[in-house]
Amino acid sequence: MTINLDLTAVGAWELTYYQKLVGNPQNRRIRAPLIDPVELPYLTDKHVFLVGASWLNAKPSWVRAGYFYQQISGIHIDDTVIFEGLGQVPSAEIDGNRHLIKLNAIELVIFPKLTSNYRLRFEAMPWIEQVTLGVWEYLGTETDTTEDLVNAVRSKLETIEFKIDNL
Repeated sequence: MTINLDLTAVGAWELTYYQKLVGNPQNRRIRAPLIDPVELPYLTDKHVFLVGASWLNAKPSWVRAGYFYQQISGIHIDDTVIFEGLGQVPSAEIDGNRHLIKLNAIELVIFPKLTSNYRLRFEAMPWIEQVTLGVWEYLGTETDTTEDLVNAVRSKLETIEFKIDNL
């Protein structure tokens, strides 16, 4: 299975999130990350993204900005099996996948198609004081070689059926 994307097409990308995230210096006292995790304020059904993170005052040796997560919610399980003594939660939320985002770079992130929609979350590295985060969703054309093969077989089957019907 190969996914074919036209990444360079005009209008293929839409900026859906842009924010300067500033950390709390007081978090150093409690050894917590300076920047709290950020849930992007929307659900998405897309699975191809460009994610850019920059901080011009970062040390040259710092190459990681943080992690970009695919959060899947609405999973119905009995979590009291794992969390004994706590009340049962009607649905759970899990991290489907995560990708490392480099600092002062733009990364191509492709999440697997696990569900029809999900949330996105960014967690900066604990030492990052501030970061400008931009997320673009891919809106361009997408084809799958598996779908192409199925369509080719379907076309040949229709031809064979037509020939059989005309006998």
